[in-house]
Order: sequence, then C-alpha cells, then structure tokens
Amino acid sequence: MNNYKKITAALMGLLISVSAAVPAMAVYADNEETATEAIAEESEDSAAVTAENETEEEVYKESGDYVYMITDEGTVCITACRSDAEDVEIPSEIDGIAVTEIGGQAFLQSNIKKLTIPASVTSIAEENPFCPMLFLEEIIVDEANENYIVADGVLYTKDMKTLVSYPVKKKGASFTIPDSIETIGIAAIYGTELEEIIIPDSVTSIKRHCFNGNENLKKIDMSNTVIEQISPMCFADCINLTEVIFSESTTYIEVGGFMNCEKLENITLPSKLEYIGQNAFLGTSVKKIIIPDTVTNIGYCAFGYDKDEKPMKGVTIIGSEGSMAEIYASDTDTDNDYANDFTFMDFTEFERREEYNALDRKFVDDFEYAVVDGEGMITACIAVGDTVTVPSEIDGIKITSLYYDALIACDAPVIILPDTIKTIGDYAFPQNIEEITIPSDVTFENEEEFFLKYQHLRAINVLEGDGKYSSQDGVLYNKDKSLLIAYPAMKLDENFVIPETVKEIAKSGFCYNINLKSVELPAVEIVGEYAFEGCTSLTDAKLSDSLKEVRRNAFLGCYNMLTMRVPASVDSISEYAFGYDYDEELAADIQQNMEQYAQSGQSVIMPYSVIEGFKMYVDEDSLAHRYAVDNNIEVVLNTVAVGKKNVDKNFLYVIIGAAIALVLGFVGFLTGKGISKKKKEKAAAQRKAKSAEKLAEKNVEESEESNSEEEAKEESDEDK
Repeated sequence: MNNYKKITAALMGLLISVSAAVPAMAVYADNEETATEAIAEESEDSAAVTAENETEEEVYKESGDYVYMITDEGTVCITACRSDAEDVEIPSEIDGIAVTEIGGQAFLQSNIKKLTIPASVTSIAEENPFCPMLFLEEIIVDEANENYIVADGVLYTKDMKTLVSYPVKKKGASFTIPDSIETIGIAAIYGTELEEIIIPDSVTSIKRHCFNGNENLKKIDMSNTVIEQISPMCFADCINLTEVIFSESTTYIEVGGFMNCEKLENITLPSKLEYIGQNAFLGTSVKKIIIPDTVTNIGYCAFGYDKDEKPMKGVTIIGSEGSMAEIYASDTDTDNDYANDFTFMDFTEFERREEYNALDRKFVDDFEYAVVDGEGMITACIAVGDTVTVPSEIDGIKITSLYYDALIACDAPVIILPDTIKTIGDYAFPQNIEEITIPSDVTFENEEEFFLKYQHLRAINVLEGDGKYSSQDGVLYNKDKSLLIAYPAMKLDENFVIPETVKEIAKSGFCYNINLKSVELPAVEIVGEYAFEGCTSLTDAKLSDSLKEVRRNAFLGCYNMLTMRVPASVDSISEYAFGYDYDEELAADIQQNMEQYAQSGQSVIMPYSVIEGFKMYVDEDSLAHRYAVDNNIEVVLNTVAVGKKNVDKNFLYVIIGAAIALVLGFVGFLTGKGISKKKKEKAAAQRKAKSAEKLAEKNVEESEESNSEEEAKEESDEDK
C-alpha cells in the first residue's frame, strides 16, 4: 500500500494547498472518520470556493495584482495576489469596494517578504493564507484594525486569544507564545526556522498543521496545558524533533499527528489517551511504544512503519493482554494491504526486562547474580542435573533473593534453597519442577496462587524455622497449620485427610490436582475460591460440620463428583461453588450471541453449566437447600451420612428407636436377673445368719448345763 495513493485531490485544498513550493499535505480517509469529518467542517467554505471556481468563473473579478470576489455583504474577498514585489500593502479598497476578507488561497505563489494588512480587513480565512508565503519575514496590521493585531511580527486576533500566523522566514530561533493565547490556528507556525517553541498553559486548542514542517524544532512541551486533541498533521515533518511531552488532558492524536518526525525515538503517551489516528507516528524512529489501556482505537500504520509505509524491524508494542495494544500488534486489513507482525509484551514483562537490563550482573560458576543494596540476588542459572542447590553466598555476598525467572533455565526437577533467601520473584522456578525446599520466613512476590503455575509439583518442603510457613507431607501451610496454602498439583495420594488444625483452605489450594479421589475436611470452616477447581478425579469430599463459607468456584470442574453433602452450618455459598463445569457449547453460544446475552441484563456471563447427574444432600430450608433450588440442582432432603451411605433421617430415627428399645429391654433383663440373684443371696445370708444364731444359742445352753454339772460335782465333793 502506498501512502500517496490515499491522497485525494479534493481534500488537498482542505489541507492548505500551497502550490509546488510547499510540501504536499494530505488527509487520509478510509476508516479515519473523526479526522476527515473535523477537517471537512473546518474547510467547508474553502471547498465551496474551489467548486464555484470550476463551475462559475464569472463570479471572480480581476483588478491589477488581485483576483477577488464579492461577498454576500457586498465587500471584497481577495482570492489571489499575483504581485512579484517583496513589500506588498493590501489595499483597503479594490474598484471602489472595501476589502474585508482574505481568502484561504490568496498567496499560493508569492515572493513577498513584508505584508501590510489594512484596517478594513475583518476576516482572514481560517486556513491561514500566509502559510504558503515561503519568504515572508514580517506582517504589519494597521493600528486601526478592530479584528487583528501584530505583536513582535506575529499575527493574532485582536483579543490575543488566537495565534493566526507566524511568518515563515521571521528571524529568531526561539518563540514564546503569549500566555493569553488559547488557540493556535491552522498552520499558524508552519515551516519556520524555529528551534524552540514554548507553549503556555493557557493554550487549549491546537489546529491541524499548526506546527507542521518546522525542521529545526527539537522539543515540544505541552505538559502544562489542557490540550485534548493533537489535530491532524499537527507536528508532521518536524524532522529533528526528538522529544515530545504530552498534556495529561490529551485524549486524541489524530491522523498523521507526528508523521515523518524521523528522529523521534521515544515517546510517553498520555495516560487518558483514547484515540490514535492512522499514520500518527508513521516515519518516526519509535520502535518501542507503551500504549495505555484507555486507548480504544488505533488507526493502521499508526506505529512501526517507515515513511514509505514499510514495516520496521524490532518493533515492540507494550500494553495489557486483550487490550487494543495487543490487537494492533497483529492487526490486519486485507482491503488496504495492511498486516502487522510486531512483538507484543505486557506491562509486567516489559518492566521486568527494563529492570533486568539495568542490573550490574556477574556470572560465577552456574549462577548469574547482582548486588542490590549490599545483598546478592540470583538473576539466572545454567546448572544441569536433577537437583540444584542454590548457594547461600557468592563472592562473599550473602544471597537473599531470587529474581523473576531466576532459575527457569536450569530445568532441574528438584530445587533446594538456602535459609538466607528472603524473597522469591514470580516464575522463579523451572516449569518442570517436582520438589522445592524453601525457608520458613520467605516472601513470595506474588504470594497468592504462587505455586499454581507449577503443574508438575509433587512436594513443597519448608526448612525448620520461626517464619510464617510450614509443611507436612509435602503440603504447604502457614506456621500454625490453620491455613492450607498449597496442595501440589501432582501429589500422588488418592486420599487425603486435612489436619484438624486447618480452618481455611486458601484460594486454589488443591487446584488442578488430577490424582486426588477423596478428601476429608474435619475442621475446615472456609473453603477458598477455586480451592478444588479442576480436580477431575475427585469423587468424594467430606465437609466439616463446622463449615461456614464456601467461596466462588470452589469445586468448579470436579465433574466426577456427582454428590455433595453440605451441612446446615454453612451460612455463605458463592456462585458456582458446587456442581458446575466448563461448558464448551455454551461458551461458543455466548461468543456468537453476545448482544442477546448482554440484553439479558447479566454483566458477566460465565460458560458454566450444572454437571449432569449432580445432586446435593442438604437439610430442608438450609442455605445449601436454597442454593440447590436456585441453581436447578437435584436435591435430597433430610438425610444423614452413615459411612459412605446416605440414610433418610426418619428411617434412621425408627432404627435408632428400635435399637434403643432393644438395648433397654436387654438392660432390663440383665438388671432383673441381677436383682433376683441379689434377693436369693440375701435370703440365703439371712438363713445362714439365723442358723448361726440358733447354733450359738445351743452352744450357750450346753455350756450353761455343763457349768451347772461341774458346780454340782464340786459341791458333792466338798460334802464328802
């Protein structure tokens, strides 16, 4: 595609046709509606004059060096000056009629160096008829003129709010625009010899081509202004411009705004920018550009093309993923033979590379390191083998951190870190890592879900210490094990019982583990977002009776788990917490019918559907019951788990009642037998006691009789 094929003759006049002596100016049509509409509005009168010139030549009159036409007010509008003089004074009357207007193409071919404007002139065409005057050094305005004034050889409106024209050959390398100026007119400072132009904070509008062709201009600073729009071709062909400082108020950079500023290498776009027009930076040396997320439109060839519209090598577009910046990096337009193939880099990666390149790095053995604030940082590793042990010291410098991507190239499945490590950068480990040993008091750059990106990980081990982390059987916890942080994605266990100390499962705690089939949560009160997402082998999860909260997508994608018992203790269940899986057909339908879904009133539509055959076991009128009903999930009420079976509570109550009765009967029987035995034993004891009593009485009687006999015998013997 050739740039000049897009230039249309009709629009040449709208952009200040200035004959062969002035570089061609063009407006690009196609999809740049904003630019062309604005230009068309600004130039409507001039286009009408051109059309009339072609079809109704009789309206133009000639008088001496001037061609003119009669305005609706009956005054003269000069449309051409044919004088070869260097000093020209525009007459106040031509053919006895007052000269009140100067047309946009009045001085297309001119040797004039000094031009005097009479008091009668009340209107000068907005297109700046003095721009083509390549030898103009000075403009003079009659002091009696009520509409225009000259200050230091520069033409302004009388109120000093609009700068109309700075003479092309005016002497001087620097120009400070007066601080009353609000508008810099079309081509107002076009093609001058200025090296410096100072813009005051009063300026709010700069018209198209206003600084175009200033080949000596090196810097432009708009930072103190509230300029919202860089108009078409505004700084085009400023070939020595190397620095541009934008106003933060700028939201539009129109077509060709900085076209052919060939020495411009670096720019920082304003943070509120929304629109970058076609060819805005074509022909510049800008190869690395950061595009803010606010940008919603980028015209073709805006960046990355030379003045011949050939794509440049080594161009990098920086922005957010999914943003217009990323789209532009690979954008195509077959109608205009346009296909971008630029490198796209997101903000974080770009900042990392800039930071990395600024480090003073050294290689020792297998490790590259840099010293930051007196401490060592591992920035790269080329070690080979199954196990890599990071040293605690290199060249006498204590190693305290791992940089972003630090160990990614070593490709070792086992990494052991020393206890000197304080911080670990994002993506620090190789993707195939299976086992990692870390200090207990380490800090992760991106702590939440840090290990989620390592899908081959089988064990996370924590060194002994008093830090915030601990581990058990390769699972990562906080220090007191009240929070389960990360269960490795490739941990091989099929069954896992979470320690009773654990009260919460962190976000994505078990995410994407494909081996786990059953899990018990004996004391867990909070299940975090995505906690078990993608655990495709999971068939059973025994929730705690003390469970309080289940967060968004907690069990998303667990398509083999067809039942879930949720206790009545749960008082918070977020969307897609139970029973949902990704639905490819729904995703495709959403993509094809975005407008229809948008009209449904849903701000965010997720491509998830309830798993076929999934059912929930809940208590009636519980929050879990309402969740199941609201999500059209099959529900079973008032059951209780007995082993791995779900039993109806009423039936269970009957069984329990019968069992209790049986037990009580048996107890009664045993108790009755006990009482009977005790009665018998008591009766026997009583009988035995009575027998002993009788025997004792008999013995006493016999003893008394014996004593009586002995006494009688003794008395008989005494008598004898």
